[in-house]
Amino acid sequence: MSKCSKCGTTSEEILETGFVGCEKCYELPEIREAIFKLHGGKTHKGE
Repeated sequence: MSKCSKCGTTSEEILETGFVGCEKCYELPEIREAIFKLHGGKTHKGE
């Protein structure tokens, strides 16, 4: 379980609630992985 160095929100809290505490939360490894799985990649493939 990672903890944001800026706001102190844990990755567990983010994954449980769906809310991030600040912009730095997106740098947590578990959150980056969850976003990658959700969106399926790093590049936009739609219209």
